[in-house]
Amino acid sequence: MTHDPETDSKQGEQKDAQKESRRGEAATTTGPADPSASGISEDERIRRFEEAYNRIDRELVDLIGTGGNRRKHSFSAKVRIAANRQRRIAKYADFLIEIGELRNALVHNRTGEDFYIAVPSEQTVLELERIEKKFFSPEKVIPRFENEVVTLSPDHSLAEVLDLLRDDGYSRYPVYAPEGFVGLLTSNGIARWVAGHVRDHRLEIDLEKVRISEVLEEDHRRDRVAFVSRDTTIDDVDELFNNRVPIEAVLITPSGKPHEEPIGMICAPDVAAFD
Repeated sequence: MTHDPETDSKQGEQKDAQKESRRGEAATTTGPADPSASGISEDERIRRFEEAYNRIDRELVDLIGTGGNRRKHSFSAKVRIAANRQRRIAKYADFLIEIGELRNALVHNRTGEDFYIAVPSEQTVLELERIEKKFFSPEKVIPRFENEVVTLSPDHSLAEVLDLLRDDGYSRYPVYAPEGFVGLLTSNGIARWVAGHVRDHRLEIDLEKVRISEVLEEDHRRDRVAFVSRDTTIDDVDELFNNRVPIEAVLITPSGKPHEEPIGMICAPDVAAFD
């Protein structure tokens, strides 16, 4: 069989083109999910990596209080100290320690002007920038937890509150007198008060005459409340709920003062939804 050199050449070019097309399709399929991250050059990855690293390093210095001396502790030591103080940092400690090692390899193990022993991947850069954003721009409680808070007065009757429990399904109600916050009435406190007034399996009390102030006095959880301002971060609220002293709710007011009207409330079950 006779082969035409020109035909063979064209067929070879077509096969090569098909291979390149398949490579392009594979790169698109397996590339980063974030379109903005696609195709970040090596120089750009290194620049963004070092900038995010330096910002985090400065933030760690401020958190652990080294008097502005960034070289007093190694990066990994600063991460460990900060992680012991703040739970939000502890979640990222292992990753940040590895970042410190990568940064050392990047800076100190360079061979020549343009060749690096180690270069961060796109995924690494993006994750570092995400963590850096949480350090410097953490989400605040408002607007995420801004809502209309149902409050009670000490003069409300227990009958009225039981109607609220039935209709709204809330389990915690802040109680406010004209001068400000009085206490937190909980469904557990109401149940305990009712149980304490049952005689022979019967509750022979006119609930219309029972004031919330009476029930609140016997609610052992009435003081388990913290107040925060609208500028408080969600991470800080997370810290409050994980403190040794248990709290039932965090009330959000414009400046975090108990005498101010609440503009939002965060309860313990809400913490499970924190990112």
